[in-house]
Amino acid sequence: MTRLNTLSTLLAGLVLGALISLVAWTAFAGRGARMTRRAGEERQEAAGSQETAVAVLETIRQRRTVRSYQATPVPDEELLAILDAARYAPTAGNQQPWRFLVIRDRDKLERLKGQALEWYLERVRSSPNSAQHDIESIRSSAEQALEGALSAPVYVAVLVDTEAPHSRYVVYDGALAAANLMIAARALGYGTGFFTTFFPEEQMKVFFGIPDHYALICFTPIGVPEEWPEMPAKKELAELVVFESFEE
Repeated sequence: MTRLNTLSTLLAGLVLGALISLVAWTAFAGRGARMTRRAGEERQEAAGSQETAVAVLETIRQRRTVRSYQATPVPDEELLAILDAARYAPTAGNQQPWRFLVIRDRDKLERLKGQALEWYLERVRSSPNSAQHDIESIRSSAEQALEGALSAPVYVAVLVDTEAPHSRYVVYDGALAAANLMIAARALGYGTGFFTTFFPEEQMKVFFGIPDHYALICFTPIGVPEEWPEMPAKKELAELVVFESFEE
């Protein structure tokens, strides 16, 4: 009798365990199906219409580096939309090390123009081949370039925190954020530029009071172009894509 009771208890346990497993598996399978369905729906929603997809791709193709701008202001809501797009860029470990320093003060930008010219000429004078340079000619060209480059109504210094957890990746994070910013600006009809030549990091930190632990990725204008530059020559896709391996 005792043996029979033990066997019954064992069988009951096995049946109960099987039922629990079945319920758990059914729930998991249902959840998996819902997740798959939801992922599919989200993909379809993200893809949007064919017109939307074409518009996004065309915006990327139409992005240009603009070097001269109209004084037309950029409304706050559009500026914030552009910056919001920048913060959605890919980032290592979701660390989001970005800071976007926005400058609209015209007097400050005019002072920067003079400083940037001197910074540039100092680098030219201190270069190994400085004796071969026509400093006055270089000054004239640099003044002209800066006149256009600093003609926009708003500028963004894209910065990254070098003390972020995944610090070795912050430069990549920053470049991706800058790319998002530039594409978003183009979508709203504004030009930009990935400017670094006239804006050396150490001098810019002093000029704008940027803390030492931030690194400058670029200094980009945002504004309505005086005119949109023509599409420069681009390499054919076949020259750039390699499938599977470089080996024959």
